[in-house]
Amino acid sequence: MTDDLKQRFEQLVADPPPPHGVPSEAVFSRVRSVRRRRTAGVITLAAAAVVAVAVAAGNLTDIDSSPPVSHTPSAPATSVIAPPTATPTQTPPATTTSAPVTGAVHTPKNNTPPPSTSSHTPAAPPLGVHVSLKPVVQGLTVTMKVTLSGTTVVPTAENGKPLSTSGTDFLNLLGGTQYDYGDGNQSGSDAGAVNCLSGAPRTTDNETYTLQNESAALPKPAGSHTYATAGTYTFRYTVRYCGTNGWVPVTKTMKVTVR
Repeated sequence: MTDDLKQRFEQLVADPPPPHGVPSEAVFSRVRSVRRRRTAGVITLAAAAVVAVAVAAGNLTDIDSSPPVSHTPSAPATSVIAPPTATPTQTPPATTTSAPVTGAVHTPKNNTPPPSTSSHTPAAPPLGVHVSLKPVVQGLTVTMKVTLSGTTVVPTAENGKPLSTSGTDFLNLLGGTQYDYGDGNQSGSDAGAVNCLSGAPRTTDNETYTLQNESAALPKPAGSHTYATAGTYTFRYTVRYCGTNGWVPVTKTMKVTVR
C-alpha cells in the first residue's frame, strides 16, 4: 500500500460519512471503495515501472548494445598473460649440400710430383786425402799401419787416358809415398809413369796397409822396423794426391817410444 492510499484510508476511518442505509451495506461499500483505490495505485505504479523500462531501453540501439558510455574514467583492465610453454623441438639432421662444380675437374691419380725438367748435377766432393797412423810397438820393434781415405783426381797414364779405378787399390791411384822413422832410416814408394792432369775424373776411396821393411841391415820381421836403441822417435809419413793444379803432398807425424 502506498503512502497516499494509506493516508486516505486513515481519513475515511477517522471521519466516516453519515450512514444513509443499512450499516452493513455502508461497510461493504467503503471496503469496495478502498479496494478500487488500492488497485488503481498498483496500476499506477506498474505503469510508471513500464515507462522507466521503456526509457532505459531507448538508450540502447540494438540487442548487442552496451550501456551508454560515460565520461567517468574507469580503472584500466589488467591482462594476465600466461608464459608460453616451451615445447621441445627436434632439429632435423644437417644436410650437406655440395655446391655444383662447373667446368672440367682434374683428379690426380697419385701424389707423385712430375719429374723435373731441369737436370741437377750433384756437387763433386772436395779433393783431399786424410792420413791415419797406428803404430804397434814390441820392445825396440814398431809396426806401422797407415789408413788413407779421401778424393783425388785420377792420374793419367802415358797414353793420356785416366787409370782404371776398377779393382785398383787406392794407394796405386796416388802419387807415391815417403816416410822416415826418425832414426835416419827412410823409405817410400814410387807412383810410376803417371801424370796429374786437370779435367780428369775424380774418385773417392780408402785403404789400410802396413809399411814394408825398408832396411835389410837389421834382422826384423817383414813389415816392421827395429830401432837400435830405446828412446822416443818422430815418425813422418808423406803421400801425394792429384789435385786441380798438380800433385799435392799431405804429411802426418807421430811420436813413437821404444824400450
